[in-house]
Amino acid sequence: MDPIRTRERILNGPILKTMVLLAWPVMVTSALQALYNLVDAFWLGRLGTAALAAPGMAWPILFFFMSFAGGFQAAGSTFVAQHFGAGDRRGAEESAGQLLGFLGLLSVVLAALGYSLAPTVLRLIRAPAEVFPYALTYLRIECMGLPIMFIAQAFGGFMVGLGQTRFLMYISASSLLLNGVLDPLFIFGWGPFPAWGVAGAAWATVLSRAAVALVGLFILFSGKRGLRLSVRDLWPRLSRILPILRVGLPNVLDQASTSFGFVVMMGLVAGFGTSVVAAYTVGNRIINLINVVSWGAGTALVAMIGQNLGAERYERAAQVARRGIAATFLALVGLYGVTLLLRRPLFALFVADPAVIAEGVWYIAIFGISIPFFGLFDASAAVFRGSGHTVPPMIMAIVRLWGLRVFLAWLFGYQLGFGTTGMWVGMTLSNVLAGIAIVLWLKRGTWKRRVVRPLTHAPAP
Repeated sequence: MDPIRTRERILNGPILKTMVLLAWPVMVTSALQALYNLVDAFWLGRLGTAALAAPGMAWPILFFFMSFAGGFQAAGSTFVAQHFGAGDRRGAEESAGQLLGFLGLLSVVLAALGYSLAPTVLRLIRAPAEVFPYALTYLRIECMGLPIMFIAQAFGGFMVGLGQTRFLMYISASSLLLNGVLDPLFIFGWGPFPAWGVAGAAWATVLSRAAVALVGLFILFSGKRGLRLSVRDLWPRLSRILPILRVGLPNVLDQASTSFGFVVMMGLVAGFGTSVVAAYTVGNRIINLINVVSWGAGTALVAMIGQNLGAERYERAAQVARRGIAATFLALVGLYGVTLLLRRPLFALFVADPAVIAEGVWYIAIFGISIPFFGLFDASAAVFRGSGHTVPPMIMAIVRLWGLRVFLAWLFGYQLGFGTTGMWVGMTLSNVLAGIAIVLWLKRGTWKRRVVRPLTHAPAP
């Protein structure tokens, strides 16, 4: 559907039906990503438990660097959505160009920083000796690909703001398919390719993201999907970039604090050995299949809240928030029940080690209880972000990870001596308590105002 028809549906169509139409492509894309991660685990598992644990060890560190792209991507979605909802196409294009240029410069700095600090950080989070060399190789290759990933992330954010989630699904699915094809070729050296092992999995990811980045740049500069950027749009203009940074920086702090919390959590998990790291890694990838509902709903809510507020449809925005959050919670309750029944055969697909399977099954049983409450958290945060009010989700993210998850996991797992069971219980409580708290904050209604100022006589898109 073209951006103009999508805008009309967002502003005037049935709320839940519109939300599903916007959310399902994101859910499919997220499910494909989660499935790819499981396939990645399947292939790496053939190399041994240490190789399987390497991406899980590196991922929290990568997530920290990627949080900069994700945080500003969310700001890009907000500004594009609100400008477009207000009929200000040129404002949307200028905001997109400013953000793209800024992220390009930032990504180069972060790539160099990540590559150089990788060994130090892995030692700080107590990477097991047998996992360390694999995790270091994986992390450094992924850091070299950060500029590519930042461009792909920015493009995705702009498409979300326009409501072009189905088109984004096609692009992302093609990238994941390419990734899945390259994985075994690069890992095992099939055909003319050398056997790169863990490094092959990292290179497959980087190359597949490069395809998205190239297609995204072509789309943005050719004007094929509602935005037509020019080179001059990339040149920094304080009047345009500062409002984006004000909205984006709390998003970055939100995601950076979350990712750093995951780095510390991985350190806590690693204290129980390689088998627990492997169980935690595979378990999170299985849970990510459930979380596609949260991600899809959150993406739809950002576009719908942003465009309705841009068009000054405040009561409709409130209805979108209420119905979207409730639907997300109920859907996740059902999906958790299914996963609880299938958790053992799911684990057995990807790892043969009985110790890893036993710990992973227990992890899913305990931590999975909190997934519907994570849906409450994620959907409520999406409402705040779509409105451009990014400080509340930033505060709640910090509380969830640092005030609750890290502290409770350490307290129950180590200090009180309950081991991994205590750690999983602490993680569960963090989602439950934070999910309830952010919904109560949302009910105050302070998010119901837009953050962009459209042009006085903006042409209709």
